[in-house]
Amino acid sequence: MQANFMYISKEVISKSNRNIPSLVTLPVELVYCILDSLDMLTILLSFRNVCTRLSNITNTYHRYKTFTILDLTHHKLNEQQFQCLANTLRNNKTLTEIHLRCKQIDNQKTKDLTDALKTDTTLITLVLSNNAIGTDGVQYLANLLNNNKTLMKLDLGCNKIGSEGIRYIANVLHNNHTLTILNLEINNIGNQGTQYLTNALENNTTLTILMLSNNCIDHEGAQYLANMLCKNKTLLTLILSDNRIGSQGVKYLANALCNNKTLTKLHLRLNRINSDGAQYLAEVLYNNNTLTELYLGWNDVGNEGVKYLANALYNNHTLHILHLEYNNIDCVGAQYLANALQKNKTLIQLYLACNKIKNQGAQYLFNILKNNQTLTIINIQSNEIDFHDIQYLTDTLEKQRIQF
Repeated sequence: MQANFMYISKEVISKSNRNIPSLVTLPVELVYCILDSLDMLTILLSFRNVCTRLSNITNTYHRYKTFTILDLTHHKLNEQQFQCLANTLRNNKTLTEIHLRCKQIDNQKTKDLTDALKTDTTLITLVLSNNAIGTDGVQYLANLLNNNKTLMKLDLGCNKIGSEGIRYIANVLHNNHTLTILNLEINNIGNQGTQYLTNALENNTTLTILMLSNNCIDHEGAQYLANMLCKNKTLLTLILSDNRIGSQGVKYLANALCNNKTLTKLHLRLNRINSDGAQYLAEVLYNNNTLTELYLGWNDVGNEGVKYLANALYNNHTLHILHLEYNNIDCVGAQYLANALQKNKTLIQLYLACNKIKNQGAQYLFNILKNNQTLTIINIQSNEIDFHDIQYLTDTLEKQRIQF
């Protein structure tokens, strides 16, 4: 009798357990209600990794289907969370952008990430700046790019790539026909890495934006870049700020730009350029009909350099934006620019912050604004200007055109 009682009890308990709801048996509508109470990161890293059924339901959930951008810039993932992310990305069908500026991704995590993305056909933008990716990690990324046909933007700024790591990226650029934006800023690639890169870009027909700021590139690297610009027909923006190009390097670039018909934006901020370098660039502005934006802030072009640039602006019909912040320009240089702007009808924005133009220089510039209707922004912040003394001038102008 005791044995029969025990058997019946077990059967009752078993039947009772089958009636207890669980995540695997909950109706889809109820699962949707649970998902409504969770943030997308929790859904991505936890909920989708529970079981196949919940992953399938998540795929049909309206918030998940429209979840296209994953930005973990301000998140620090532990090891378990990162592995959950990698597992989730193996089946990604929605994400078009992934931002992982988390300062935690090393070579091994780069391998895990690229393994997860090797069959991805959705991702367009991958941001991995501010991490610890070195030569091995870049090799994993290069292997991914060799087969990927959708990724258009790759941000590897501020890693530990070096010249050897750049060689892997360069090899990809020989054959990749998808990547259009490449950020390699702050990676210590030097002249050697620049040579690897430019050799690949001579025949590349896809990349339009290249960022190489703060990479220890001097006049030798600038010559490699100039040689590339003579042959490349696709690059639109070249960002070389905070390097060591100097006036000799600018001369190489200027010679190339006299013939290049595609580059529209050139950033040379903080590059030890003096008045000689400004003269070389002024020659470009005489002949080049493509360049629309020129960034020369934080150099030492001075009044003499500005004179060369201003003379070129008399005849230039292409340049829209000119940056000349921190260049030791005083009222004499301001007068050169003002005279040029009486004739120039193309320049839209002029940035002269942190110079020494003072009241007299400001008056020269304000006077031409009465007749020049093309210039929409003129930035003269931090120029030792006493605006109380020239209030009568500012009152006659559209204030939105002047940035004090």
